[in-house]
Amino acid sequence: MDFRFPTTFYIGCISVSDPANKKHHLCLTRVFTSLEILRRYVLFVIDELKDSENNIAPLYEGSYIKCKFSRLYPLHKYHWRKRHLPEMDIFQKFRNDINIIKYWKMAEVLVTPDGEISDVEFYSFCFSLFKNTPDKDIDLLIKNSNQVVDKRARNAAFYEISKPVKTNWLAGGKKDLGLSVVEEFIN
Repeated sequence: MDFRFPTTFYIGCISVSDPANKKHHLCLTRVFTSLEILRRYVLFVIDELKDSENNIAPLYEGSYIKCKFSRLYPLHKYHWRKRHLPEMDIFQKFRNDINIIKYWKMAEVLVTPDGEISDVEFYSFCFSLFKNTPDKDIDLLIKNSNQVVDKRARNAAFYEISKPVKTNWLAGGKKDLGLSVVEEFIN
C-alpha cells in the first residue's frame, strides 16, 4: 500500500530526570501534523510517565521539531525476518536521540507508517541518521530496529529537520505553539 506521507509534521521531545538527577531528552515516536494535537499527546505521555514505575521524573520542558518531506525509502520483507527483539527500557521506547537535537543540521529522520483507522493514517519516527548514510547501513538499522510498521507499507520516508524549538509543554498554548511563536532555540 502506498501511504500518503504528510508534507510536514512535528516531533515532540520531553526532558526527564533519572534517579541520579541526570537530565535526558526523549523524543516521542508518534508524529503529528498539528502542534496542538502534539501538545495534548505530550501531556498525556508525561502523565503516564509520572504514574509509571520507571524511576524517572518527567519534566514539562522540552522541544518540538518541524520536519519536511524529503524522499521515499522502499521497505522490504527481509527487514522484518528472523528478528530477535530485546526487552526495551524507557530510553529505548522513546528516542533518546541526540542527533536531532544537537546535530540537527547534519541529520534527517526516517518515518514509517503504523496503519490507518477510518482513513486516518498514523506515522512514527523510526530513527535519525546522518544525511547521506549508505543504503546498506539504513537496511541494517531497519532490520535491527524494533519499529512497528504496517505490513502493507511499500515505503518509509525521509524528512529534513528544522532547528528544535524549546517549549514548556504545560504552559505552552497558542502563543507558544501556534503561528506567532517566540522562538527560543537549542544550541
